Amino acid sequence: MTRSPFFPPAGARLAPTSWLAVGATLADFAFETDPLGRFTAFGPGRALGRPTAALMGQEFTILLAGGNQEEAAVSANELRSIITTICVECVAWHGRLRLAGPDGALRLYRLSLAPRREGSEIAGTYGLLFDLETPDLVLPDRHAERAARPGFSPGTMLDVETGLWSRATFATEITRRLDRLDVEEQPGTLLYIGFGPLNAKLRPAVALRLAEELRDIMRPTDLLGRVEDLVIGLWCDGMDHLTGGERAAKFCTTLPALLPERTLLNVGVVPRWPGRGEDAETVMEHAAMMLRQLQNEDAPAPGAPSPPLWRVWQSD
Repeated sequence: MTRSPFFPPAGARLAPTSWLAVGATLADFAFETDPLGRFTAFGPGRALGRPTAALMGQEFTILLAGGNQEEAAVSANELRSIITTICVECVAWHGRLRLAGPDGALRLYRLSLAPRREGSEIAGTYGLLFDLETPDLVLPDRHAERAARPGFSPGTMLDVETGLWSRATFATEITRRLDRLDVEEQPGTLLYIGFGPLNAKLRPAVALRLAEELRDIMRPTDLLGRVEDLVIGLWCDGMDHLTGGERAAKFCTTLPALLPERTLLNVGVVPRWPGRGEDAETVMEHAAMMLRQLQNEDAPAPGAPSPPLWRVWQSD
């Protein structure tokens, strides 16, 4: 079984502030919790304007400020359940929530949580908070040429434009789950969601919006990755080909209206059955083949619009 990139080698322990110091430079708030969601460590600086000493030992839920469902707010009970799932199932989670600062003003944040391991046990979570209402930083002019290049880079851990797993990391995370699914005799299903063709200027906006929409509707145990420039992968534990097909059909009919320029989608659905011995790369190649078939075999007549399409892989 391949080790998760979140975990250090067995027996190793990172210095207490090493990742927190780096995390605090990348996000608005970096922290660790125990399995009950209580703060155990913080990155340098203050926590949303508050001294971190006042939050030590407190539940993360103390920062919640409510919000409505349209803003994808997370209740205290939902967040406790999410943290429990992360620690039990060893999965990561991302979502939006509203938090109150010391002045009482509400702001929208994205919270990212991942399992934190000590030795062979899950000891809690790593967490990062990103303020979604803060204006984006603008690179200096000398970096303009570099910033204009495509952000998709399959060799890195995360995709720069969307924050999703890169192709390599996505495959690693799928591989981690396959042994367990085989033991439990459970299927898994991979969906390749293709968008485009698009002009180069529109691709980053569509990729980011599609990633946001998929994050908000995915299950806590699902995995998301940007596997190609115009393809986002979604892996679903315990899902068979029928449910995967239903999900693909729903994506094709509901998501285009939420994307820039009403971008149409194609979805390749590939189930992986327990005991068949297929590895992550094989399943991903099958999904890529399904997308290529959709693009090549179902091309519309000249001048006609391309309908959204999906297809399930049929194994021998």
